[in-house]
Amino acid sequence: MDAYQRPKGLKATAVLMSITNAFGWFIVDWSRPYAITTFCLFTIIIMAGYFVIWLYWEGHNWARILVLLTCVLCLYNLRYFSHGRMVVRLMIGSEALLAVFLLFWLNTPKVKAFFRAPEKSASTADTD
Repeated sequence: MDAYQRPKGLKATAVLMSITNAFGWFIVDWSRPYAITTFCLFTIIIMAGYFVIWLYWEGHNWARILVLLTCVLCLYNLRYFSHGRMVVRLMIGSEALLAVFLLFWLNTPKVKAFFRAPEKSASTADTD
Protein backbone atom coordinates (compact mmCIF):
# COMPACT_ATOMS: atom_id res chain seq x y z
CA MET A 1 0.00 0.00 0.00
CA ASP A 2 1.43 3.36 -0.94
CA ALA A 3 0.81 6.50 1.12
CA TYR A 4 -1.98 7.66 -1.22
CA GLN A 5 -4.03 4.48 -0.99
CA ARG A 6 -6.89 4.69 1.51
CA PRO A 7 -6.16 2.20 4.32
CA LYS A 8 -8.46 -0.76 4.75
CA GLY A 9 -10.79 -0.01 7.64
CA LEU A 10 -10.97 3.75 7.22
CA LYS A 11 -14.56 3.66 5.99
CA ALA A 12 -15.63 1.21 8.71
CA THR A 13 -14.07 3.29 11.48
CA ALA A 14 -15.67 6.46 10.10
CA VAL A 15 -19.09 4.75 10.09
CA LEU A 16 -18.60 3.44 13.64
CA MET A 17 -17.54 6.88 14.83
CA SER A 18 -20.61 8.37 13.14
CA ILE A 19 -22.87 5.94 14.99
CA THR A 20 -21.29 6.52 18.38
CA ASN A 21 -21.32 10.27 17.73
CA ALA A 22 -25.12 10.16 17.39
CA PHE A 23 -25.46 8.46 20.79
CA GLY A 24 -25.19 11.94 22.30
CA TRP A 25 -28.80 12.60 21.31
CA PHE A 26 -29.99 9.52 23.19
CA ILE A 27 -28.54 10.58 26.53
CA VAL A 28 -30.49 13.82 26.81
CA ASP A 29 -32.59 13.59 29.97
CA TRP A 30 -35.90 15.13 28.89
CA SER A 31 -37.14 15.29 32.49
CA ARG A 32 -34.50 17.91 33.36
CA PRO A 33 -35.37 21.64 33.34
CA TYR A 34 -33.02 22.65 30.51
CA ALA A 35 -33.43 19.63 28.25
CA ILE A 36 -34.01 21.70 25.10
CA THR A 37 -30.85 23.72 25.76
CA THR A 38 -28.92 20.50 26.39
CA PHE A 39 -30.29 19.01 23.16
CA CYS A 40 -29.28 22.10 21.16
CA LEU A 41 -25.81 22.12 22.70
CA PHE A 42 -25.37 18.40 22.01
CA THR A 43 -26.54 18.96 18.42
CA ILE A 44 -23.87 21.60 17.84
CA ILE A 45 -21.18 19.35 19.32
CA ILE A 46 -22.41 16.34 17.33
CA MET A 47 -22.42 18.32 14.06
CA ALA A 48 -18.85 19.48 14.76
CA GLY A 49 -18.00 15.82 15.35
CA TYR A 50 -19.45 14.85 11.98
CA PHE A 51 -17.36 17.56 10.32
CA VAL A 52 -14.19 16.12 11.91
CA ILE A 53 -15.22 12.57 10.92
CA TRP A 54 -15.68 13.72 7.31
CA LEU A 55 -12.21 15.30 7.26
CA TYR A 56 -10.80 12.18 8.94
CA TRP A 57 -12.30 10.08 6.15
CA GLU A 58 -10.74 12.45 3.63
CA GLY A 59 -7.32 11.84 5.19
CA HIS A 60 -6.48 15.06 7.04
CA ASN A 61 -3.80 14.37 9.64
CA TRP A 62 -5.09 17.02 12.06
CA ALA A 63 -8.48 15.23 12.02
CA ARG A 64 -6.67 11.98 12.89
CA ILE A 65 -5.03 13.77 15.81
CA LEU A 66 -8.42 15.10 16.98
CA VAL A 67 -9.81 11.56 16.78
CA LEU A 68 -6.89 10.32 18.89
CA LEU A 69 -7.51 13.03 21.49
CA THR A 70 -11.20 12.13 21.52
CA CYS A 71 -10.23 8.49 22.09
CA VAL A 72 -8.34 9.51 25.22
CA LEU A 73 -11.42 11.45 26.37
CA CYS A 74 -13.61 8.39 25.74
CA LEU A 75 -11.37 6.28 27.96
CA TYR A 76 -11.46 8.99 30.63
CA ASN A 77 -15.28 8.91 30.46
CA LEU A 78 -15.20 5.30 31.69
CA ARG A 79 -15.19 6.73 35.21
CA TYR A 80 -18.89 7.59 34.64
CA PHE A 81 -19.79 4.10 33.46
CA SER A 82 -21.45 2.98 36.70
CA HIS A 83 -23.24 6.28 37.33
CA GLY A 84 -25.55 6.44 34.35
CA ARG A 85 -28.65 4.87 32.88
CA MET A 86 -28.33 1.89 30.55
CA VAL A 87 -28.19 4.10 27.43
CA VAL A 88 -25.32 6.09 28.98
CA ARG A 89 -23.49 2.87 29.76
CA LEU A 90 -24.00 1.66 26.20
CA MET A 91 -22.62 4.92 24.83
CA ILE A 92 -19.61 5.04 27.14
CA GLY A 93 -18.80 1.35 26.67
CA SER A 94 -19.07 1.34 22.88
CA GLU A 95 -17.05 4.54 22.58
CA ALA A 96 -14.35 3.11 24.85
CA LEU A 97 -14.11 -0.11 22.82
CA LEU A 98 -13.81 1.85 19.59
CA ALA A 99 -11.30 4.20 21.23
CA VAL A 100 -8.99 1.36 22.25
CA PHE A 101 -8.99 0.03 18.69
CA LEU A 102 -8.44 3.48 17.16
CA LEU A 103 -5.58 4.33 19.50
CA PHE A 104 -3.68 1.33 18.16
CA TRP A 105 -4.85 1.31 14.55
CA LEU A 106 -4.37 5.04 13.88
CA ASN A 107 -0.76 4.74 15.01
CA THR A 108 0.22 1.89 12.70
CA PRO A 109 2.86 2.89 10.11
CA LYS A 110 0.63 2.33 7.05
CA VAL A 111 -2.27 4.35 8.43
CA LYS A 112 0.00 7.17 9.60
CA ALA A 113 1.61 7.27 6.16
CA PHE A 114 -1.80 7.77 4.54
CA PHE A 115 -2.69 10.66 6.83
CA ARG A 116 0.74 12.24 6.49
CA ALA A 117 0.83 11.98 2.69
CA PRO A 118 1.37 15.52 1.36
CA GLU A 119 -1.43 15.48 -1.19
CA LYS A 120 -4.38 13.21 -1.81
CA SER A 121 -5.80 12.93 -5.29
CA ALA A 122 -9.54 13.01 -5.91
CA SER A 123 -9.30 9.48 -7.27
CA THR A 124 -7.81 7.94 -4.12
CA ALA A 125 -8.53 4.23 -4.21
CA ASP A 126 -10.97 2.98 -1.60
CA THR A 127 -10.00 -0.48 -0.40
CA ASP A 128 -12.93 -1.07 1.97
